[in-house]
Amino acid sequence: MSSKATIAQQKAVGGAAGWRRVWQAGGQNVSSDMPAAQQNDPHELLEVFDAAGQPTGVAKSRAAVHLDGDWHQAFHCWIVRPGPEVVVQRRSLLKDTFAGYWDASAAGHWRFGETALEASREIAEELGIDFDFAALRYRGREPLARTFDNGLIDREHHQVYVLPLALPLLAYRPDPAEVSALAAVPGAELIALLAGQLQSVRSTEAVTVRTGGALSAAAFDLRREELVPYSPARLRRNLGLGEGELLDSRRHGSKQQEPDGR
Repeated sequence: MSSKATIAQQKAVGGAAGWRRVWQAGGQNVSSDMPAAQQNDPHELLEVFDAAGQPTGVAKSRAAVHLDGDWHQAFHCWIVRPGPEVVVQRRSLLKDTFAGYWDASAAGHWRFGETALEASREIAEELGIDFDFAALRYRGREPLARTFDNGLIDREHHQVYVLPLALPLLAYRPDPAEVSALAAVPGAELIALLAGQLQSVRSTEAVTVRTGGALSAAAFDLRREELVPYSPARLRRNLGLGEGELLDSRRHGSKQQEPDGR
């Protein structure tokens, strides 16, 4: 498949021809002709939070949380390489939301009772890499709410981390059930793309993930409508761009208060 293939083309190849997606700048509404309420890991146990980010102590299944629209936590990580470049993953076509879209390096639900260390399992589970938890830099909490035409209501408090890591993408071992491709792109260009200032961004390194997990070198032109919509200003702040910061383990510290393990 051409690296410039559209999301629609990718879905057609994946056996889901005719699916329709609508990308909106605010990321609040996403349309898709999907069967109603098909969810990944529906029995995963999550904790309900309030809109201010405070835990309630109430545990609910992931399926119930997304149908009822409860606030909950997610672990969110951006991997940054020298340049600075940002590693992004293309979500599997099996995902219940944003299937086939380019997303943060690693992200997933923060299970009930997990500590930050335990929630960081998402990096190893999705990308198959070893890392030092102490190298993660906490960037704060970001609330984000989206509704989907398939009946899912996703209200998340993203606990955002940055991981400085210069590892080549061919050294990753991503889970093909989670990730269909990886790409490294210049951080400033990714932000400009999200802001609508660029039409596309060319990867500096990329790999596709085959069904069995084998990787193949590739090249991609990322387009705005193929990205999970994030705030360009928030991403710029998280990555330290425009603030004279070097994105490495020496100068990317944070004074933010990390989650307390709930």
